[in-house]
Amino acid sequence: MRVLLLTHRYTDIELGGLAEFLHFLPLALQQHGIETIIYTTPENKFQQQLSAPQILKNGSKHYTGPLVKPRFFISQRELIPLLNLCRQEKINLIHAQGIYRAGFAAMYVHRRLNSPYVITSHSDILAGNSRRIRQNHTRRRCRKILKHAQFITHLSPFMAEAAEQLASLPAQQQMIIHNGIDINDWQNYFTAAEENYVLAIGRLETEKGFPLLVNVFAKLIQQGMQTSFIIAGTGSIEKSLHEQVTALKINMIKNYRIGDPVPSASILFTGHIKNDDKKYLFSRAKLILFATQASQWDEAFGIVQLETMAAGKALIASDLPIVRYLASWGLQVKLVKDDDQNAWITAIKDLLAQDTERQMMGQKNHRAAKQFAWDIIAKQYAKVYAQLIS
Repeated sequence: MRVLLLTHRYTDIELGGLAEFLHFLPLALQQHGIETIIYTTPENKFQQQLSAPQILKNGSKHYTGPLVKPRFFISQRELIPLLNLCRQEKINLIHAQGIYRAGFAAMYVHRRLNSPYVITSHSDILAGNSRRIRQNHTRRRCRKILKHAQFITHLSPFMAEAAEQLASLPAQQQMIIHNGIDINDWQNYFTAAEENYVLAIGRLETEKGFPLLVNVFAKLIQQGMQTSFIIAGTGSIEKSLHEQVTALKINMIKNYRIGDPVPSASILFTGHIKNDDKKYLFSRAKLILFATQASQWDEAFGIVQLETMAAGKALIASDLPIVRYLASWGLQVKLVKDDDQNAWITAIKDLLAQDTERQMMGQKNHRAAKQFAWDIIAKQYAKVYAQLIS
């Protein structure tokens, strides 16, 4: 069987949780005799033709080309490269990552080639994250895409609820399939000794809570705490975070190199990291912070929580629905009010002082992470694909 994984951004193969999905799911699907091809828009937005395939690190072919934009009258020229790819690679099924852009393109390929398509709903349908989804014509278009899909998967119950608000779908046409984590790769890092820092990782954007955490650590350091704070990631507020740390008169390292000694009572920035560098930082942190601001962003599924579990670490997180949901699956976490700096200060001080509790939380998290292994996730997708093809 050949499945086309369709996503509308070139950066989805490089950055964020979807990049993890597009790397590890194809590897796990190979065990079920499923070959995956990935199609994204091009890095060069002026490219109008189907590219020659490039081979990604997971062995998947990656094509780029135009992706038809959702509108009443579509451009056939934009659709032709994707149609040609499906014919050329003998695609049996399309798996669209997101409803609005990827799902729209999948729907039109289905109309022309009768290829079944599956949609995995992402944050593009969460009203807190997208102004577009609040518009009536966008909601009508998403409803149509969902109605014509052969199957819909949701990362969490909250994504299922968001999709249900757009279109009432039969229960047999949808299911929850979680995000996954590469358990075996993390296993080698599980026993690493703690170093004197706390870690937060993600897109450096205001809604992810990084400005709040910088203020929290400035106050903790001013109170005499020697534990440092490492911020991993990149984003639009990276420069302003540097300026914030400077204004607070805290020792800062802008380009911390993974593996170098960590100075005490400091705030360190690594830039974007992945693979072994990311695992190294997680495995040696005393604890992990996840500070998404509920009033600014709706989390569809926090990959940071799964990475925390796989690394066997304790977590302090904003009190969000998705975090509580993962807690029901065994996630060990201290919940705090997302925008309450004093609550964050208290939770961090308390958990840093409790070595035994941190270790117990980490051990339980590591055991619970096995439920999210990619081979389990891939088996669920493989079953959906097989039912549709048959």
